[in-house]
Parts: sequence; structure tokens; C-alpha cells
Amino acid sequence: MDKHVRHIVEDLLPLYEEGLLSNETTKWVEEQIEENGELQKLAQRLQNPLEKEEVPNTSEGSRDKMFKKINRRLSLYQIIFVALSFLLAIQTSLLNDSFGFILWYTVLGIVSYLFYSDMKMVFLLSFIPIFIWSVVDGISDYLAGHIAMDASLFMYGFDVLQMAIFVSVIHYLFALVGSVIGLLIKKLRRSTYE
Repeated sequence: MDKHVRHIVEDLLPLYEEGLLSNETTKWVEEQIEENGELQKLAQRLQNPLEKEEVPNTSEGSRDKMFKKINRRLSLYQIIFVALSFLLAIQTSLLNDSFGFILWYTVLGIVSYLFYSDMKMVFLLSFIPIFIWSVVDGISDYLAGHIAMDASLFMYGFDVLQMAIFVSVIHYLFALVGSVIGLLIKKLRRSTYE
């Protein structure tokens, strides 16, 4: 048998098995199969369904277990990165008389947004700790006697809250700038993949 004819028949066999050939072509393919033993074996293999290969046990439970493990590891990495950026940000806060907070709160905003994709998380990580720290610092100054005791506790408490809000808002604004940068990074990444 001519090798070109053999290749043509091999190409037509799947269509033959599906019954998609014209009558004349079907008769011609059958004649070629009858004349050639190799084509007969090939045609028989096509008639038998493929044997399923054994797939490793991927039951629902094992997949869930695998995804839980992956999610735990990702969460751990997220916590580590956010904690590092948070510690760097706190170390350079305005309360420590440092203006390095401008850079580090921007970094905190970028990292927080890239991991959580949520502006609320950026707010919580940048505003709340500085607010609490400012309030505690103000109260401890009052209790340590660094502030004149003749000032009314209510007025001093009000001043501490105002200052805590002011300082926290300043820090949050730089984290917000960072989160906008994180948002732009995500959009750029998405547009390059599309």
C-alpha cells in the first residue's frame, strides 16, 4: 500500500467511525482497511473506547484539604508582610517625631491593598493603631504629670481625642495614597494579562 494512501486513510478513520464520510469515501476507506492488516488493527482500536488511566485519588475531601493548606500558607504570608510593613510604619510614625512615616505608611497602604484588595483594611491597619496609640500616649502623659493637673480632665480628654484623630488622619492619608498605587498596580497587571 502506498504510504500516502495509508496516511489519508488514517486521517479519515475518525470521521469514518463517526459516520461523517460520504458513501463513496466510506466504501473506499472500507476497501483500504480490508486490504491492510495494520489499518484493520487501527480501526479496531478506534472502535474500542479508550481505557481510563488511573488518576490519583482526588476526592472532594482531599481537594478541600489541599486548598485549605494552600490558603493557610497564603494567609501566613499575608500576615507576615502586612505585620512587617505595619511595624516599619509604626516605628516611623509622627508620634516618634519622625517624618519617615510618609514613606512607610505609603508602603503599608500598597502592601495592604495588594493583599486584601479592600480599602477598609487599609483604613483599619493605618488609622486605628495610631489612634489608639495617640490616646494611650495622651492619657499616660496626663497620669505621669507631664501635663498640668489643674486642667480639667474632660477638656484634656477632648484635646487628646482631637489630636489622636488628627494624627491618625494624617497617617491614613499616606496609606490611602499607597492603596491607590496598589490599585493602579493591580489594574496594570490585569491589563497586561488580558
